[in-house]
This record gives sequence, structure tokens and C-alpha cells, in this order.
Amino acid sequence: MADPVTCPHQDTCAVLPAHARFQQAAAFSGLAALRALTVTHRRVDLSTLQSLSLGCEPAMRLHDDLTAQGIESFVLATCNRTELYWRADVPRDDETVRETFAARIGVPPASLAPLAEWLSGEDAAGHLFRVCCGLESLVLGEAEILGQVRAALEACSGAGRFLQGVVQAALRTGRLARAETAIGSGALSVASTAVQWLAGQQPLAERRVLVVGAGDTGLKAARHLASLGTGCLVIANRTRARAEALAATLGARATGLESLAEEVHLADAVVCAATAAPRWLVPHPVLRRAAAARDGRPLHVVDLAMPAGVEPVALPGVTLVDLGTLQRAVEAHRHRREAEVPRVEAVVERELKWLHAWARHQALRPLVSDLRRKVEAIRRAELARAQAELSHSDEPDASVLERLSRRLLEQVLAIPLATLEAGELPLDATHAEYLRRLFALGGESPSCA
Repeated sequence: MADPVTCPHQDTCAVLPAHARFQQAAAFSGLAALRALTVTHRRVDLSTLQSLSLGCEPAMRLHDDLTAQGIESFVLATCNRTELYWRADVPRDDETVRETFAARIGVPPASLAPLAEWLSGEDAAGHLFRVCCGLESLVLGEAEILGQVRAALEACSGAGRFLQGVVQAALRTGRLARAETAIGSGALSVASTAVQWLAGQQPLAERRVLVVGAGDTGLKAARHLASLGTGCLVIANRTRARAEALAATLGARATGLESLAEEVHLADAVVCAATAAPRWLVPHPVLRRAAAARDGRPLHVVDLAMPAGVEPVALPGVTLVDLGTLQRAVEAHRHRREAEVPRVEAVVERELKWLHAWARHQALRPLVSDLRRKVEAIRRAELARAQAELSHSDEPDASVLERLSRRLLEQVLAIPLATLEAGELPLDATHAEYLRRLFALGGESPSCA
């Protein structure tokens, strides 16, 4: 005889009334088993968030700690969030995770409450879906989070089938949100907006673009230009060594400001992102000489500097876009994204329904497989017996089939009925109603279509 299966909730079930046992088991079944602890910019200030954040290696050690304790987990650690998702099998799993998580971020478990948000079931899944859609980001609708979630999942080798399915569903939801809505349309930084505008004016793969300034804004602009495959990218900076360091990471050329006039003359587009200077970095005479020598070739100039670094001038073939124009465009993009939030929420709601069905199917798979194998063994045995009766008897086929159907019915019902009659399983009103609904007794049978 096979060893009896021990209920993982027996310690709790033993002291619960029968009607509460289903609720106990349901809390660890299907999507209800999903848990999350999140520390994000929405809960704490940025300085606190940075002090509590986990780098890649500490995040993986947290995952490994939980895997060693038999708990499937997924850790997402970015600049603006440290989040832990896990599958709870028994009540004590939640306490184990809380203690391990607190130890890794360096706070006492009792201090977690004001810092971390606790989510379970659909709330936990919905939060992850919103994260992947960019609704929980500092920059609304940003797409980088999809790559970060995907990389985190690949790193968490002990996540297990259930969590992998949940995270993959969240990634799919993020992609659908961006495909079906405009949540990711239009850049929300002036550097990105500037590069998007340039890309709309000319094919960057065939152009030479000069970036003036290697600070934060110049770095962002240069990276965007490189990612779009700019044909020739040149970085000019007051400190040439800084320009060379940035250029080396992007496959670009570097120069000092002493060559600026010549570089403007050669460029098809100029992005001025330098910090404040006592005089114009790109004055009238430089732009006039460049425009006069271009033989009709247009020059697009974007000034991101504050105060302005390019002296305003109206010249044939030269288009100048200033910081104010770009900031107005960014604001318009932000309003457009904010207007798309309800549509993204609808995508999240729709995909959560799919996830519920998937999680329920995953929870039932082992039971359904075992049930099918058992009933199939009975069917095969009785079919063989009926075939033998047909080959060695002159009885009408209908009589043999009648006995076959009766034996099948008796064998399929024999063990569950005997178990119920022996009192080995509780059968109060709640359990009886469960069985009636499971087998559609006393009501309409559910459709199998």
C-alpha cells in the first residue's frame, strides 16, 4: 500500500473547524499562492530606497537563500525598486521569507512594515503586471523595465514553473500594453526628444552628428544616437579626456572644443548639451560659415544647454530647436501617456483573467493526471475482460456491454464511496456542498463546450 500523503497544512488544519479547512488550503492554491514584498519609490524616499536597494549579487544571494529553504522566488532589483515574489506552500513560508528579506536589506523584520508593501494573490500579480507596463516607474511608460524583468527572471534559476509563468505573463502584458496603447509614445526626457526629432528629419545611419558636451545630458543624447545607428558620431568636450572616455564606450570619435568650428562645418546635425559657458559655444559666425559651405545640405541644430549654448540665428538651410521647444514637446508627450493609463489598466485586467485560468489549470494538473491514469487503468482492464467474454461466449453483445458499463461505474465509485462511508474524510455541510458542486449533483451540469 502506498504511503499516505501528509497534508502540508496539517498543523493548522488540526485546530481549524472543518468549514475553515477549505479556506486554509485555498490560500495556497492557484494564484492565491503568489506573494510579494516590494520596496519602491512610491513607499519610501529615494535616499532610503538607495540605502535599502540590492545590487545584482545580493539579489541573487537572497534568491539562493530562499531556494535552499525550498521556497521558489523571483527577485527584481532596479534603481527604483527592490521586489521579492515567491510561491507560498505553507503558512510558515511567509514568515521565513519576511525574515530572510529583512536580513538581506539590513533591517529588523519588525521594521519592514513602514518600508515594504505586502501583496498576495491577484494584488501581487497585478502589481507585477503594472510594473511591466511602466505604470509603476518614475518615468511613466518607460520600456527599459521589460529588459530588467527579463534579465532578473533568467538569473533566478530556482523560480519554478509557477513563478516563471506569472513573470512571463507580466512581460507579455507589458508588450501588449505598448502595442495596443500609446503608453510608450513620445520621449519624456529632453535628450530623448531631441534625438527622436533628429531621427525624424534625416536618416541618421547616413549622417554625421556632433554632440557638444560629455556631461549627463550629452551622455544620454550620445547613447540614444548610438543606439539608433548614427553613421558617424562625434563627441566634443572642453576636457578632451572625458570626451574620449565616452566615445570609447560608443564607438564614436572624440575631439576638444578647439576644433568645434571645423566639426560644425562637417556635421549634418549638432546637439549642444554643454554646461553654462561665459560665451556662445556655437556663435553666429560659425553657423554662417557652415551654412555657406553646405551646397544646400541642411544643418539641424538642437540646443539642450542651459543657458543656451547656440546663438539664435535665422539662416537658409539651418534649423535650430531650443530647449523651450523641446520641454513643451516633452510635456505634451507626458499628457499623452497619462491619458493612456485607463487603456493600459484595461489590458492588465484582461490579462489577469487569463492568468487566473492558467494558475487554476496548473494547480489541477497533478490531480487530473493522477485521476486520468487511475481511471484509464480501470478502463483498460475492464475492456480486456469484456473482449475475452465476447470471444468465449455466445451471449448477446448488449449483455456483455451492460456488464462492462456496470463494472466500470462500480470500480470508479468504489474507493471514494468506501472512503466517505468509513469516515476517513470529514463530511460536514461545507464538504458535502463541495462534492455536490464538483459532480454537478442536484443541478445543471456545467457546459464542456
